[in-house]
Amino acid sequence: MLTLTLLLLLVVAIAVLGVLVIYLVDRFNGLERDTKQLLQNIQNPQQGKFAGPYAGLSGKPLWDAVAGNPPAGMDELTLDGLRKRYRLLLGEHIGFIFKEGVSDQGKGYDVVPTNTRTVRTPSTQVESWLPPEAVEAIYRCGQGYARDDPAELPDLRQKLDEVCGQLHTQANLEVLQPPSSLLMPPRPEPVPAGGGPSGSQP
Repeated sequence: MLTLTLLLLLVVAIAVLGVLVIYLVDRFNGLERDTKQLLQNIQNPQQGKFAGPYAGLSGKPLWDAVAGNPPAGMDELTLDGLRKRYRLLLGEHIGFIFKEGVSDQGKGYDVVPTNTRTVRTPSTQVESWLPPEAVEAIYRCGQGYARDDPAELPDLRQKLDEVCGQLHTQANLEVLQPPSSLLMPPRPEPVPAGGGPSGSQP
């Protein structure tokens, strides 16, 4: 019985020791990473300055960076990664403005949103800035879409694609899909009387 107890104590002690060793190794690795990062920042102070998904930028400075006027010290690799992430931010902001126009039209409001908005992304949240004239144009397209006038829709789709295309061009991004195909899909065709395609009864 005594031998069994000692054996159990020995097993527990070994397990505790193993956990402690794993913890210490992990802490050591963490300290090593932090030390390397600190040394890199000392050698290149600008590198730490542009940390984070959007390089520490938000609002108009973020727009200026992707539009070709980055802050001093930002290298091309950082700027390229910033633009790739900015695509999602731009799409979210455009969608918000358009949907605000749709919603306001239904409520009888006419209040153009401000050209800044805090946008949530899967990794963070950041303030987005867009040129005021583009914001108003997108908002008006949303209002027009909500009016549901078939004769008006082709011009609205063209206008939305033009404005959003200009924003992408300014941000040095390629338009992967026309925004109108996402935000202004064709209205469903009304079902003819009688329930069939030709309106005839079975």
